[in-house]
Amino acid sequence: MSFHYHKRITVIPKVLHLNISSRGWSWTLGSRRAHITRDRHGRRTTSVRLPGGFSWRRHSHRR
Repeated sequence: MSFHYHKRITVIPKVLHLNISSRGWSWTLGSRRAHITRDRHGRRTTSVRLPGGFSWRRHSHRR
């Protein structure tokens, strides 16, 4: 059995969040429908929720 920790801190309501977990931290900019996340290693994830339960996600790696 393993334990995990996750905490989401709102910096600017509905716009900017700091996510802290047992694996590190990341920033999330945007709403729940469309947002960009950047982690502590510089990797970026863009996510968009589409109608009907579908979603689109793209990962970008720092070069």
